[in-house]
Amino acid sequence: MKTRRYFSFFFVFAVLGCSDNSNSADFPGNGSNLDTGEANVSVTGAISDEHSGSAFFVQNPHSFTIHLGGHDDDDFDVDITVVDLEDGVSFPSTGTYSIGNLDNDDYRADYVNRRLGGSFFGDHHYTSDLAGGDGLLTLETVSSSLITGSFEFVAATGVEADGTPVDPVTVTGEFSAVPD
Repeated sequence: MKTRRYFSFFFVFAVLGCSDNSNSADFPGNGSNLDTGEANVSVTGAISDEHSGSAFFVQNPHSFTIHLGGHDDDDFDVDITVVDLEDGVSFPSTGTYSIGNLDNDDYRADYVNRRLGGSFFGDHHYTSDLAGGDGLLTLETVSSSLITGSFEFVAATGVEADGTPVDPVTVTGEFSAVPD
C-alpha cells in the first residue's frame, strides 16, 4: 500500500480548503444550469441532523476531494478525500471505495456541523480517521463535468486511550458534484 502521511494531508487540505467560491446555491433539478452541484446528508449518533447544500469536486496532482456543503449559505461541510504526496492521485472511476483512515482505506472523510457553531479545525468536527473505518463511497457516474454517488461513514471527534471513538456519528448521503 502507498505511504500516505496524515500531517501532509492536513497541510494539503488546509491549502485546498482556503479557496473562496461565491457561487449561489442554485441546484440541479431546480432550473439551474449545473453551476453548482447538490448534496443531501443525514447524520445520526452523538448528534442528529439533516442537511442539503452544494457539491463540488477538486482534482490536484496529489489529491482528489469531493466537497459537500461549505458555502456561506450551507450549514455543514462533508469532505471526502484521498491524498498521496509521493505518487500522486488519479481521477477516480466508477466503483465502490472504502472510507476510513488514509493509511488503510481508499478515502478519508470529515463532517462539520456549522449549524452548531462548528468549524473545520474546531468544535463539531468529526473525522473518519478516528472512528475505525468501515465506510463506503460509491461513485455511480464519473466525468470531468459531473460526479454522482453516495456514501456512508462513521466519524468521531476524538478517541479514548483504549481506542474507543468519542461522540461517534454515522454520516450518509448522496450527491451530484460539479468541478470547482
